Parts: sequence; structure tokens; C-alpha cells
Amino acid sequence: MEYMSKDIKQLKLPVGCPLCGEAIEITRIKCSGCGSEINGSFNAGGLTALPVEYQKFITVFLRQRGNIKQVEKELGISYPTINKMLDSVNNILKSTVGEKPLSRREILDSIEKGEMSVKDATYILKTRK
Repeated sequence: MEYMSKDIKQLKLPVGCPLCGEAIEITRIKCSGCGSEINGSFNAGGLTALPVEYQKFITVFLRQRGNIKQVEKELGISYPTINKMLDSVNNILKSTVGEKPLSRREILDSIEKGEMSVKDATYILKTRK
């Protein structure tokens, strides 16, 4: 039995529903060691909670070791766009990793200040529990 479990190909956790793009809910987890399974409702959190476009951005940002000029060059985006993306990533992560989630007022203020897009605000609000 142990031999079989090592041969099973593991799939990557999708960021959203492959059909409609909405947030997914994890309902089962399994230990690869003992085979125990837990059913429930789990939030992925962390970087897996980010939309795919931001996961790709963070991957490039890390690969370029935070060198904004190299990120600009590789992604073909401007410095202000990179800053807005970093703000958005931070706002989304703040709302998903156990920190005090942003209030609706804070989200609206961030939109008004140009620190967050309406799309990002909608994503944060839709993925809240």
C-alpha cells in the first residue's frame, strides 16, 4: 500500500475554480505518512490564496530578487504598476493569513487612495469566510 501511494501523481492546488474562476474551498486533507484523512472546510491561505496573475508576478519578483528594474524588463510593466501590484498582494495576504482582516472601510479607503484595484477588493471580499 505504501508503494502505491508514492506512485500517485500529486496535482497542484488550483487557485480558483477552473470553470468559473471563483474561489475554491478545500474540503479534505490527507496525511501522506499514515493515510489519515480529515474532512471539513479549509482555507488555503498564504500565496496559494493569491490570484494566478499575482502568483506569477511574485514568482518573477522573487526570481529577480526584488530588483524592480529586472521585474519591469521581464514583465514589461512600469514601476508604478509594480508598486500597485505589491500593495495588492500585501492587502490580499493580510486578509488571508490570520492578521486582522481589512475592514470594508479600509478596503474602500485603499481603493480611493489608488492602493488597491476594485478587482482586488472584490476578490478579498468574495474569498472571506
